[in-house]
Amino acid sequence: MTSLPSPTLPRWVRRCLCAAAGSVLVCVTHGAAQTDGTSGPDMSMSMRQMERVPIFFPPFPPPLDRPVARSVPSAGRLAAPADLAAFINEPFYPQLSTRLYRRSLTDKQKPAVDQYRQTRHAAQVELRAELERWREAGPEERLRALETFARKQTPQLIELEKTAEKLREELHSSGQGWNDLREWHLTDKERRGFSPIELAYVMRAYGYYHAGLAPTQRRLLREIAVELLLAGENTQKAAANNPHVFFQPELSRVAFPADLPAEVGAILATYQTKKSLLKKELFEAVRRQDGAALGFLRSPLRGLVTKQAAALVELETLAERIRVGLAQQPPAPPPATRSPLPAAFTERIVRLLRKRDETERQAVTAVEALRGARRTTAQISYRFDETGLKFVVVPARGRGGSSSPEDAQKIESLRAAMTGIADQYGRKMVELINERDVIRRDAGAALGTTNVATIDAALATANRVAIQTQNEIAYRDYRIAVFQPGLSPEQRRLLFDAAIEELGLPLPPGELQPTRRGSTW
Repeated sequence: MTSLPSPTLPRWVRRCLCAAAGSVLVCVTHGAAQTDGTSGPDMSMSMRQMERVPIFFPPFPPPLDRPVARSVPSAGRLAAPADLAAFINEPFYPQLSTRLYRRSLTDKQKPAVDQYRQTRHAAQVELRAELERWREAGPEERLRALETFARKQTPQLIELEKTAEKLREELHSSGQGWNDLREWHLTDKERRGFSPIELAYVMRAYGYYHAGLAPTQRRLLREIAVELLLAGENTQKAAANNPHVFFQPELSRVAFPADLPAEVGAILATYQTKKSLLKKELFEAVRRQDGAALGFLRSPLRGLVTKQAAALVELETLAERIRVGLAQQPPAPPPATRSPLPAAFTERIVRLLRKRDETERQAVTAVEALRGARRTTAQISYRFDETGLKFVVVPARGRGGSSSPEDAQKIESLRAAMTGIADQYGRKMVELINERDVIRRDAGAALGTTNVATIDAALATANRVAIQTQNEIAYRDYRIAVFQPGLSPEQRRLLFDAAIEELGLPLPPGELQPTRRGSTW
């Protein structure tokens, strides 16, 4: 008997899984065919003989106005390549990530990726300039102007999204997809069922790796993954984990005011219902597709783009009606945390945060340059802690104790270079710590207290305000992408992606391709 889903999952997910629990699931011989719509490896080859490659997935975009820490490059063996930050919300992010990590971009692919980035940036600049041009105009005049510009720019953006999809296909390498070595599937007859995390990872992977999906559907699958990952132990915790509404563009999350006009509230309710139905259909199609026997012939996902097209357009229409209704209400100021310290402290903390981020970024850049140049000779592992940069340099895997004197000399040279980087990082961190202590002392004087707990609490609040200040520009674009009437869906996605890039979210480390399922959840 397949386990029933947790009652804290989204209602439409619970319905899908409950239906599956009462039926006989398809039993398949895995490896008979690739069923995720991508080209796969020769499955007659033992999967255990294939090398598991790292795959990187981007962070999920945060809700509107939620303070986020600025990006500090991840460290360690599976640290995300820094170049990925420029493509954080693109549909080819994981495919590009593996190629960047393995340094396998071809001479044809690299200029294609660079050209895409330049074209996208030019379109973002053009859109921002038009928004700024009409920023002070009246609502009706701005709406007409933006609708006119949308008709002009949108065809270009449609072609840009087609280019992104083409890059997604071309960057994929046989055997290097998230699904390619996986020995478990959602159609398995599993006594204990599948956990929300397992379901979320499958939905996320299909959003990036399955061929033939529309840009909107790829993002909806990522929304489904977020909902699954935010499931709590009970209804109250689940609601607390995700109090926001997924809106348009997809992956944006907002908190609507409690006093919405009745008409707008009714449209919002209709919007949420219809979006849930679309997600339910997508979820169910992936659940039936994943591992199905002869899935490449009878794919539940085949034709879903055409089937859902009209409903997706209707969803955009409802979202636009909500925007127009909200635009007629007095604008609500974005939520902000008041600092108990004078405004000058926020500026000082912002500068300190920027210096800290730049210090770590410079150190990671220097270390990664060494690792890239000497990967065949040595392995460098490193991490940051409160006391500085810690590292270990050892011979590359497979060389063991048989390294030549020349190799040993290279390793010692690497250790010396790493020591130099660590020492430089340590000196800069001492300067930052001294600056932090001066801010702490001045904060105590401003508050008229020497109580450590009081000072730390005030500085923690001031730190949150400083992070909000850093994120202000990105969230301005985020808010426009979500709430400004008159933009096309393609323009909203373009601006939203620019906003997420501006937030500088930390890039998650890589994960090796999954193979066998864990013995427990």
